[in-house]
Amino acid sequence: MSKTILWHYDDFIQSRKDKLINMLISEIIFLKTRFKRVKNKEEILYLKTALDKLDYLLNKLKENSIEIPEKDFETITMMIYHIFKEIAIKLE
Repeated sequence: MSKTILWHYDDFIQSRKDKLINMLISEIIFLKTRFKRVKNKEEILYLKTALDKLDYLLNKLKENSIEIPEKDFETITMMIYHIFKEIAIKLE
């Protein structure tokens, strides 16, 4: 019975990692689309910085095959939120 619980728990952890990876990929695609349309050099710099940060997070998640604890999941989610909040403020 304990192996079954462990497998279910492992699937739950993995799905959190997959959710973060999918979210990062979709946000990177969104920013790259926006990046191609922007003419203002200052906006380009903000978007490039954000893309670099998101790309860094994505690469760290992909290369790390261990499970993501709940606390780390929340921390990474908040980091992504702050990156987008920073972009929104700078682009207003």
